[in-house]
Amino acid sequence: MIVTSPVHIPIWGTYITTPSVSEQQAQVNIENTVQNDSAKSQKLMVHTTIYNNKNQAVGQVSNAITLSANSQQVIDQDVTVAKPDFWSPDSPALYVAKTQIISGKEVVDSSTTRFGVRTFINDPKTGFYLNGKPLKIKGVNLHHDAGLVGAAVPKDVWRRRLQSLKDAGVNTIRTAHNPASKEFLELCDEMGFLVQEEAFDEWDNPKDKRKNFNQSGEVDYITQSYNQVFAEWAERDLKAMMLRDRNHASIFQWSIGNEIEWTYPNYVGSTGYWDKKNKVNYYWNAPPYTPAESKAIFDSKEVKGPKLEDTAQRLSKWAKEMDTTRPITANLVVPSVSHFAGYADALDVIGYSYRQAEYEYGHKHFPDKMIIGTENWVQWHEWQAVLDKPYVAGIMVWTGADYMGESNGQWPRKGTDSGMLDFAGFKKPSYHMMKTVWSDEPHLHITTQTMDKSSYKIENGKVVEKEAGSWKKGKWFWRDVNPHWNYENNQQIIVEVYSNQPEVELLLNGKSLGIKKLSDNEDRILKWAVPFSAGKLTARAVGSVIETEIATAGEPAAIKLTSDKTELVNDQYQVSHIVAQLVDKNGNPVYHQEGKITFDVATGLKALGVDNGWSRNVQKHQSDSLTTYRGRALLIVQSTEATGAFAVNVQSSKLKPSKQIIKVTKSKK
Repeated sequence: MIVTSPVHIPIWGTYITTPSVSEQQAQVNIENTVQNDSAKSQKLMVHTTIYNNKNQAVGQVSNAITLSANSQQVIDQDVTVAKPDFWSPDSPALYVAKTQIISGKEVVDSSTTRFGVRTFINDPKTGFYLNGKPLKIKGVNLHHDAGLVGAAVPKDVWRRRLQSLKDAGVNTIRTAHNPASKEFLELCDEMGFLVQEEAFDEWDNPKDKRKNFNQSGEVDYITQSYNQVFAEWAERDLKAMMLRDRNHASIFQWSIGNEIEWTYPNYVGSTGYWDKKNKVNYYWNAPPYTPAESKAIFDSKEVKGPKLEDTAQRLSKWAKEMDTTRPITANLVVPSVSHFAGYADALDVIGYSYRQAEYEYGHKHFPDKMIIGTENWVQWHEWQAVLDKPYVAGIMVWTGADYMGESNGQWPRKGTDSGMLDFAGFKKPSYHMMKTVWSDEPHLHITTQTMDKSSYKIENGKVVEKEAGSWKKGKWFWRDVNPHWNYENNQQIIVEVYSNQPEVELLLNGKSLGIKKLSDNEDRILKWAVPFSAGKLTARAVGSVIETEIATAGEPAAIKLTSDKTELVNDQYQVSHIVAQLVDKNGNPVYHQEGKITFDVATGLKALGVDNGWSRNVQKHQSDSLTTYRGRALLIVQSTEATGAFAVNVQSSKLKPSKQIIKVTKSKK
């Protein structure tokens, strides 16, 4: 509950834009809505001060107003900030506007609003520019849930996940397919992520939730969704999202819909992809028809009910009533049709969903709209496809983290494991691949697999794909690889190294197994066939001290605990992620065996739950025990009102137990 004076700034009542920006100065426009709920006219002073990220006042403005009884007025203020600090992913500088409503000598209300100074250009030929400089979008999609905490995600949980993605070079997030939480967007502002905020997954017609496709049968309780209230609520919900979030520095695009064309058959049916006479693949081939041929089919189809293009125009109009400083976009599954059918006319930037096969077609036939990949597989070939296409602003891979849902009847698979991070926020092999192409930080990562389970074979003394070129067709899920070096003696093992270093040498127990060059491997995977021998496997960048290693582990002997935060405040909100890893007697991580472990959390901390990150882990999250995956498990604890040093103990049969102390101090608030 928010309690205010009768004279006040309503919730979300401040709107800040920067209509004119240069390195010398930024014009900051502040629109403050002032509400007078009293029965008397009020003489007021509206005073706004701008502070930089060092809490230094850099500008101020005051306006005297007379506000009639039971009325509302928008006060337009302008402040010039000299030599502004620009917000960007590399340097997320934020400003604060503090507005006070003063009656006589009394401050009757105040509000604080964060914002950033930055400029956007969306060029159909050369792509996206931030603050006048070209920036390729290295993006991920994120659902609203975060593993064991579900949809009620504490800020620290998002912070841990976002920092991992940031470390991989990610600079953009699409909130798929719904508005993000206030806490999430605050972190994106602070940490430096561009955000495409999305409003809707459905419009007029339902999607079959079992297949994320158009509804082909009767609508039942599983498929009933937002489309039932869309006509009544769409305008209010869209405008509420934008009213709440339009001051966030991170938001650079508004998305009005996700894969909406699936639910309007005349769009899908006009592409030619599903016409049996056309021997083309939707994912890998350009559209079989010219725009004129598709349009002829489209125009011949009878449309019953609302037209997609009309709904898109209404949504775009409502969005621009709220904000014209950012472009409107959507995630299109059949852009070859949407471009001419009227849908794209409602959009400023065109999002392509798994449509790398259409990039050249789209740019050739519809060159006036910038293209951006808004859903792409977590695969190197997706990034490769845009590197030589400046007119494609970048990609957003599906997904940054595994999420609940879309298990497609594959129980006990509880969700979709296409993420760079797993359900517990642990880094997956695909994370390391994307880091090697998105981050300038030198990086090496080793994975292994038996020859029979790997994607490779030995041919003429070389490690080659069993199916030549299969890496170019990788989709949602990464290859089956292991993080360990534990196999049968002399068993033939394929070692894969992901790296951004020009040359890498592989060593087993200090003996060189040869050097591989990145330039010789189009798939960016360095490969060796190695007869297994116990010991230490090391990948080392040639001419550098950069290296990584994995070691043969013995039997589990103990549990090692680590925590991302050992100190919390007693705000009943902050959390600590405590990771339990099985280790052998020498301290080597045991990734190839599992064990059931039990946590004991002291009174004074609240256990939010446990997980091991595996997509087929259906053990209860609200439990003090679970079986590990890759020898690892996660516990999240949250502070309470109590202060002091509190122990988290973990134990397992026949293993040496471990303890982690979490110190909780009194909150200053």
